[in-house]
Amino acid sequence: MKGRIIKRGQGKIIMEGDELTEIYAFTDKIVFSVGTLLPGQRACLGFGHKNADEICYVIQGKIVIHFPDEEEYHLLETGDAILIPPSVSHYSINVGEEKSITVWAGAGPDMEHFLTEEKVKT
Repeated sequence: MKGRIIKRGQGKIIMEGDELTEIYAFTDKIVFSVGTLLPGQRACLGFGHKNADEICYVIQGKIVIHFPDEEEYHLLETGDAILIPPSVSHYSINVGEEKSITVWAGAGPDMEHFLTEEKVKT
């Protein structure tokens, strides 16, 4: 296989708090997903990944990423990204007036919690 197209709606759908997440790719090397939050909605707390960095990129909207263990808040708007180091707890909140759309990417094997039976909706 040289490539595989995954169209919107063909990924695995999970709910992380209020965040609707579609996982487009999950391999032993990468996880790639897109999350949406309506204004005022909040994703669930993620405890970070022991051996993996994670990146969040904002396609649309305005979110705050909160690192509760450090009491840090980071405002991200369309076009911004944040690198989340391994083992850093975090969650996002849509603080804007429109739906937020974010892309999340991280290293594969350490992200297996995404595919637990109770979370997978497709």
